[in-house]
Amino acid sequence: MKNFWAAITAALIAMAMLAGCGGTASQSVSTAQSDQSEQSSQATALQSADPEPAGDTAREEYRIDVYSQLANYAGEQVGWFAKMVKDKFNLVLNIIPTGDGVFATRMSSGKLGDLILFGNNGQEFTDAIEAGMLLDWYEGDLLESYGKDIKEDLSVALQFNADTFGGGTKCYGFGHNVATSSQYSESAFYHPDIRFDIYQEIGSPEIADLMGYLDVLKQMVDARPTSDSGLPAYAISLFPDWDGDTVMSVKCMGAFYGYDEFGFTLYDVVENTAKPVLDEDSYYMAGLKFFNKAFQMGILDPDSATQTFQDVCTKYADGRVYYSIFSWLGPSNYNTPDSLAAGKGMFAVAAKDQKNVVYGTNIYGGNRIWSIGSRAEQPERIMELINWLCTPDGVMQSTHGPQGITWDYDANGKAYLTELGIATIGDPNTAMPEEAGGGLWQDGQAKMNNSTFTTDEINPVSGEKYNRDFWESELKREPSAAKVKWQEAFSVLSEDEYLENLNLKVVAIGSDFVKDTRSADLESKYIQVSTAIKDGSWRAIYASSDEDFGKIVADMIEQAKGFGYDECVAWDMEQAQERAEAVARTLAMNE
Repeated sequence: MKNFWAAITAALIAMAMLAGCGGTASQSVSTAQSDQSEQSSQATALQSADPEPAGDTAREEYRIDVYSQLANYAGEQVGWFAKMVKDKFNLVLNIIPTGDGVFATRMSSGKLGDLILFGNNGQEFTDAIEAGMLLDWYEGDLLESYGKDIKEDLSVALQFNADTFGGGTKCYGFGHNVATSSQYSESAFYHPDIRFDIYQEIGSPEIADLMGYLDVLKQMVDARPTSDSGLPAYAISLFPDWDGDTVMSVKCMGAFYGYDEFGFTLYDVVENTAKPVLDEDSYYMAGLKFFNKAFQMGILDPDSATQTFQDVCTKYADGRVYYSIFSWLGPSNYNTPDSLAAGKGMFAVAAKDQKNVVYGTNIYGGNRIWSIGSRAEQPERIMELINWLCTPDGVMQSTHGPQGITWDYDANGKAYLTELGIATIGDPNTAMPEEAGGGLWQDGQAKMNNSTFTTDEINPVSGEKYNRDFWESELKREPSAAKVKWQEAFSVLSEDEYLENLNLKVVAIGSDFVKDTRSADLESKYIQVSTAIKDGSWRAIYASSDEDFGKIVADMIEQAKGFGYDECVAWDMEQAQERAEAVARTLAMNE
């Protein structure tokens, strides 16, 4: 599922940089910046307590290969993040994404990379450990001398990795989105966002359930059949890049109803039970029917099976797509300052029966692992980089850009966006000043595409979350004309408040659960079953009639069962029981 989880990472990191924000008109950003020089001075004092490596140009430049199973980019990191890392550590990051056969090829070469980011903590992570490809962080004084902040603030996550994968004595890294408490939830990113201006134009009809969206979306396309540039518009546009065990977009329909992805099942985060995806009454099957109906109605982008993630982003930016599964996909690409000022934008509108999954914070970290290659020439310098990314300074600057340029702290120690920072939210193609690395904002974003602390963790410098959507300065910033219409329609300020107030969410509790490693025989069956399900699902989406849909689905199920689907599901159900037990432990700990 590495490609899907790249999407999740983007949600938790890019949400803070790109998504829209709510607020009132009580304070404009210009007021917040009226004494910017004084604020910057105060910010410098506030940050001085945060360990920060001195400029490292005295040491030789060190080019490190970053093998990231989460990256959507290949080549040398450029722009503002590259300059930041170069100035602080004299490091150059060469990003190597994964793809078909890449992991096996790099394993065969004897070196996976210097800094290695795993898409999950499954088979490939454990294979790398067994092959001696990963460095033991507990060996020698690596953590004590070069990772002091990690050792102090992420000790639970480190020991969890050691207990799970290193027999309690060896540690091979830690997972993403670490929190210091498991009693809270992260910001929501699973909620349907639609072109709210068009929705209001057709009378804001009630949406009772998932299938009820289709008639509404059809009305929206009929009302506005072309994009802002005059190209054909569609209700829905999909892409296959992030398909994992199943088709990503299809299984996400379960996330709108309280079900988290879980192999060939969907995990009910309330009842803590699992449902096989190919059961007739599963939300995976409901998702297939939903997208096929959209195709039959002529409102599904016909390029969905072949286009890339970037193709879809381009279409969202042009206003060619009216429905988005993720909060960070459609809105972040379409809700530019110009669109919002014109009263146009994508905002959350959930069906009345939805229970959108929101992930609980997790002291053990998630499953996307930060690790260091055992053959790295200077592992201590890589550890210094990771350590910085685990400090308030590192989290803030890697997420929100260079301090003093796109954001800063005010005289009261609260974070705020500069005018340039505000511009980057609405337009990722905003130019950055040369002193910050030049180029465009989005080109300079960290291409490793992983997080250390969750942005919903409290920043000890400001006392607010790292997530800018919860900064006092952002909540008070005057919202756009488009956002005001949405806020007034639902009497809320933000998407999280919307889901909370209307009882439209459920929380997936974070726990210490880790899936067991599948046997080689089961893994072989899993791969074949996955291929059968994904190929069959895409064919079903494009079925020309209900009759053809039924035949394709029946054939898909028959093929999947022939490859060992039932055996794979039985294993998933056993893992689901273990997850339920882990959740129970977390709940007991929180009492």
